Amino acid sequence: MGLLIVAGFVVIAAEIARRMSTPNAGRPPTGTFSERIALPSGGRVVSMTTAGDRLVVHVETPGGPSAAYLVDPRNGALLGIVEFPPGIGR
Repeated sequence: MGLLIVAGFVVIAAEIARRMSTPNAGRPPTGTFSERIALPSGGRVVSMTTAGDRLVVHVETPGGPSAAYLVDPRNGALLGIVEFPPGIGR
């Protein structure tokens, strides 16, 4: 009987740890959305990836800086833009 109680606590602790490590996994999507994000003239999307609970869109422009657009995937809101000017090093 004691072994079953200990096993039950282990299962509960593992489930709590799993839910804490993926906070948005249990939430259903809030619905669909349609959002337009203006790109610079001639800009093109090179890649998209996730970073935590954000979507990072890599955009390149001919002769201009590359940029990372940070987007909230739940509602399509543009959270910020990080530009990478050419020729500037550390």
